[in-house]
Amino acid sequence: INLTLQDWLTVFSYIDEHPGISQDAIVQHFKTIPNGALIFDQSTLSRKLRDCRKLEAHTHEYPNALSSKRVCVVTCPAVDRSLFLWIKHMEGKGEQVTGAMLLAKRAKFKEKFNIPEDEWL
Repeated sequence: INLTLQDWLTVFSYIDEHPGISQDAIVQHFKTIPNGALIFDQSTLSRKLRDCRKLEAHTHEYPNALSSKRVCVVTCPAVDRSLFLWIKHMEGKGEQVTGAMLLAKRAKFKEKFNIPEDEWL
């Protein structure tokens, strides 16, 4: 199972709160959580710990990255931030955002911010 960046931040927070705990004990702890167990092995944890600060910095810079399973390349932070704020606005109004709505809104933001079409993903 691939964990989201939010899941890894939860693991990192647990590690910070329990200094000196072994990586195997961390794996066992998260594997046995009754509601919402996080399944990963010690080698994956070790690899993620090497990138811990980079992942934390990325999620602070791009808050909508928390639900992603890997770090995404953002070509235009202004468009990314605008989409994040628009989604929050729509959620605040109780409206559901679909993939088609996101694509259309992204295109409008790219036009608004004058992003050349050859730079669109």
